[in-house]
Order: sequence, then C-alpha cells, then structure tokens
Amino acid sequence: MTKFLFYLSGENEDLAKAEVEALISCYSKFQKIEEDRQILVCDGYGNFNRLALTHEICKFIESCEINELEEVFNRIEFPKEYLCIRITNIGRKKLDAAKAERRLGAILWRRGAKISVSNPKIVIRVYLSNKAFIGFLIHKTNKKQFLMRKPNNKPFFMPNVVLPRFARALVNLSGVKEKETMLDPMCGTGTFLIEAGLMGIKFIGIEPFKKIVNGCKKNLIFYGLNPNVIKGDAKKMPIKSNSIDSIVTDFPYLRSTKCYGDLMDLYSKAIEEFSRVLKPKKYAIVVTNTDIDYLLNKRFKIRNKFYQRVHRSLTRRIYVCTN
Repeated sequence: MTKFLFYLSGENEDLAKAEVEALISCYSKFQKIEEDRQILVCDGYGNFNRLALTHEICKFIESCEINELEEVFNRIEFPKEYLCIRITNIGRKKLDAAKAERRLGAILWRRGAKISVSNPKIVIRVYLSNKAFIGFLIHKTNKKQFLMRKPNNKPFFMPNVVLPRFARALVNLSGVKEKETMLDPMCGTGTFLIEAGLMGIKFIGIEPFKKIVNGCKKNLIFYGLNPNVIKGDAKKMPIKSNSIDSIVTDFPYLRSTKCYGDLMDLYSKAIEEFSRVLKPKKYAIVVTNTDIDYLLNKRFKIRNKFYQRVHRSLTRRIYVCTN
C-alpha cells in the first residue's frame, strides 16, 4: 500500500491528525507510520480532496535527520519528467530554504535529473520539522474555497457560527462516507450541512425557529444543495431509531434560550435522542462551550476530546463519541 505524507495545519495539530485518520478509516485500514510537528506519515487511502486541516499531501519517499538530506538525495529514485525541489521550515528555521533547494537540485541534476524551477511537472517536497520528511507532491488543499464560504458571504448570516474549514474537518471526523446520511439537529445557518453536501454526503437539518429554518434553506439553495431542513426540536426528533450514519452539531452557548429552554435540559434530552437515532458503532461529534463529559458518558463512549480556543471568553470542546 502507498505511504502518504501529510503536511498539516498548525492551528490544531491533534485535530488535523485525527481528521486524516478518520477520513482514511472510512475507506481503508489506517496505519500510522511516523509523526512529527505538523507531519503525519501513514498507510491507507481515501478521498483526500475532502480534507480541511491538511495543507499538502505527498507520496512519501523517506524521512531522515536534517543533516542527512544530501546523502538521501544522492540515492533516491526520481522520475524522468522536469522536476523541482521545494523546502518548508516548520517552526524555527533549520535551513536557508532557497540555498538548500539549489544544493539538492544540483545533486539530482548531476545524477541526470531534468530540473525546471519555473515549470516543473513533479515537485519534490521537503518539510523540515524535528526531522526532514521527503515526498512527491500530489495534492494541495484549495483554501480559497473556505474563504468564499465565510458566514458573511452567505444569504443568511448569524454571528458566532463555526467557520467552514473547521466545520468540514468535524464532518470528516464523524467518519461519514459519501451517500451516507449526516444529521445536524441544531443546524442554525447550515454550515455543517453545506460542507457535508459539497462532499456528496446526504444530510438532514433540524432547527426550532421557522425564520432560521428558512434562512438555512436559502443558504443551501445558494450552494446548489437540497434544502433538507425541518422545523423541529432536538429533544424529540421526528427520525427513526438507528437510522443516521453520523451526527455533527454545535450546541447553543447561552445559559438558556427561548427556543430550547434550559440548556442542561437540552443537553440531557438531546444526547438521549442522539443515541436513539444513531446507528450502532457510528460517531457523533458534539461541540459545546462547556464540559459535558458526565452527560455524554450516560449514553456514549467518548473516544476523544479536543479544544479550540476561539477568543478569550470562548473555548470550544469537541467531543468524538460512539454509542
């Protein structure tokens, strides 16, 4: 099986690594080979176009100590197409990237490689973390797509929503495949639904306010997606038991709301409903601004828990649960 090298976002390395593992596990067996700061090397395959918190993906060649790079380039195999070398320092500067690129390129040129800095067909990527990681570049994440889907670019906007890139990572973290069904029982403006729909995943959204239901539908239609959103209550959902492949949702952050009532009551009853509608051994991704381990443990096994600092007064908790 091909080994892949992932250059990850530095915003939340643990979450980025978990997203890769969850996505690969949808399609194949995941086996971690090596990891370092912002670097993950593993066996397995998947629809890598879905990844949000990965900058680049390479076919893995080799890892080595940084001072062994020239030795490695004196023996690695390379294609006959025009190629170039690109080096990225992760964290503090280890090497002068431009000088090192020229030096390593000269080694390959003397060995018969065709070098083209301006128009290469193949890019050899070298990432300098605690070690050096080398691979043939095969994928770069299109980050502009997430900027284009920023909340204020949508027809219906509400403040303090999850941003698209982070939302996509959480959908991937849920392990849902294309054509399976994801549920967001408190869908708001539809950020999770939009990211799921754009990846070919079926979805259902539930929201208690008619105004927000209509706004969410406008957003989904804006992106050419089925406006599959219903007015309903997360504490008592009109959905069959054991019928949903994944749940991804973000609980309200206020202590109480007129649409949901007391939040503790919402947490308790909604979590019970999540357990009822979710298929066995499937995943629920639950986002809150407070710790609810004791409530989730009544119905689920908490497989992982991540934190995302939004600003000084808001740190999100991201729970990865199975029933």
